[in-house]
Amino acid sequence: MSSFFLRGFAFFLVCAFVQAGEQDRDHLSVGIMIKPENCPRETKDGDLLTVRFNNTLIDQTPVLPTSEFEFVLGEGQVIAGWDLGLRDMCVGELRELVVPHQYGYGEFPVGDKIPPRALLVFYVELLRIGDPSEDMAKPNMFKEIDVNGDGMISHSEVAGYLRREGLSNGEGDESHDNLMQEIFHEEDKNKDGYISHDEFQGLKHGEL
Repeated sequence: MSSFFLRGFAFFLVCAFVQAGEQDRDHLSVGIMIKPENCPRETKDGDLLTVRFNNTLIDQTPVLPTSEFEFVLGEGQVIAGWDLGLRDMCVGELRELVVPHQYGYGEFPVGDKIPPRALLVFYVELLRIGDPSEDMAKPNMFKEIDVNGDGMISHSEVAGYLRREGLSNGEGDESHDNLMQEIFHEEDKNKDGYISHDEFQGLKHGEL
């Protein structure tokens, strides 16, 4: 992790709860923590971004440790709070995003760490702006699951993906049936028994 990211994150994490608590919980908040003086290019929709980020709940409960991630901005590959909050950003810039559920994961819980209607805090450092064509060779998770290519993910396709990934069929909460119930509860917004491309959130939270 770069030294400036450590400095910025350490200071602003201490302030995150106080700052966010004073804001309207219904509106996305974007704070610029560090802005490089030299910024020859700013992010725009369609750019391939490489970022380093950290994620907590509003009370500073950790959700995700510091990680690196790559995605195309404005393509719905990430939560709306990122697509909106990371525009016009420079390489080396550090932002704080306070993301209400409308711009995050909605009404439903995600796994065992993100509760329903969660207000989330992200610290995002932009490492690189690239050409989206560089991402073409990367695996497409939706296509990996949608084996018949009809643009809809069925229960059987999710079950097949879990088997291919070598996920053991455990007991209780870890069983395939329970995992699929949780996945479809969260992803199948119109409750028709299928997950469409628009409903699919696999790249947003690292599950599936």
